[in-house]
Amino acid sequence: SKLVASKAYDGCCFYRSDFVIQMGLTTVDGKKVKNPQARLTVNEAKLSNVRGAVAIAHWDCVRSCGTGCRSHDPDCGGSEFFINLKANVHLDTTWGGYCVFATVADQKSLGVVDAIAKAKKQDKKNILIKKAILVD
Repeated sequence: SKLVASKAYDGCCFYRSDFVIQMGLTTVDGKKVKNPQARLTVNEAKLSNVRGAVAIAHWDCVRSCGTGCRSHDPDCGGSEFFINLKANVHLDTTWGGYCVFATVADQKSLGVVDAIAKAKKQDKKNILIKKAILVD
């Protein structure tokens, strides 16, 4: 919620669409935006990565080393998150699990998620997020 309140996601994009749609502090042209918040230090995954579940994407390396990782650390999420397009329950345990922190609100909202996924796949372009807001 702090990232949304700070408007950090405004102008960023969804840049991945396969079995999830993923976004974070990346602009449409691929530039990274500095994360104004601290990284997640504890993965408290309690919910499952089912269709519509929203989860923290994490660095799969102890030292965020990019490629060539030798070990994995589930407690290292940050500003990246994804929305599951289908049930991906293997993500509940893969590399320590991906922490689900929210779910898509309803079927209409899932339709929007599917439209983002379809547009990303068809157009091969990153999908702009003009403004991020929290809805209770």
